Amino acid sequence: MTLHADSDLRPKSPPRRPVIRLRRGPAHPARTGGHHRYSRWVGTLRLVLPAMAVVLLGLVVAWPQLSGTEERFQLEFAKLAPGAVDSLSMVNARFFGLNHRNQPYTLTADVATEDEPGSGVIVLDAPKGDFLTNGGKGVYVEARRGFYRQKQQLLELRGEVALYHEDGYELHTEKADIDLKTSDVTGTAPVTGNGPQGRIDGTGFRILGKGETVMVTGQSKVKFKGAGSK
Repeated sequence: MTLHADSDLRPKSPPRRPVIRLRRGPAHPARTGGHHRYSRWVGTLRLVLPAMAVVLLGLVVAWPQLSGTEERFQLEFAKLAPGAVDSLSMVNARFFGLNHRNQPYTLTADVATEDEPGSGVIVLDAPKGDFLTNGGKGVYVEARRGFYRQKQQLLELRGEVALYHEDGYELHTEKADIDLKTSDVTGTAPVTGNGPQGRIDGTGFRILGKGETVMVTGQSKVKFKGAGSK
């Protein structure tokens, strides 16, 4: 067997496999827009959820008071006397109407209270009223107390009654009755006053017809201006 010096007896290494390098592009490029939308949605929830929590907490705290409102109203009404709600009462009351000639009249009172339920009689505190006579003369009245009978359109004045007539008459008495349908005024208590002709004193008075004349009734005394008593 002949050996050559240049013979290479080292074991040969296996052949190398070619190395292939791949470049990675942007990860999931199609998902980039969706990712931003998702981030915005999450950010919105971070703001909305705490606000909703605050609102719900407020409702939880306020609910016992809200649910007890109806019960409190029921308790307050239960304290009223059975007849307390039967009569009507008004503060700064106003009444309007027309007489048989379609002339308007007005009544006001600090307080107006129904005398009896369904009676149609109104008790007036510090009543005031103005109306027109059949002749179109204006009359203003006031008193400490009054009774307004709505069905009959009658006004009864009691205590510190004062009457002022457009023609210059001023009467003071303790009692006067006014028929608002006919504009007639009568008084049966002592009366004092002043008129265009002088001072008037009597046991009663009347304003009838067109309302242009004030009649003093009973034992009367008239003191004309610039003259003696008569």
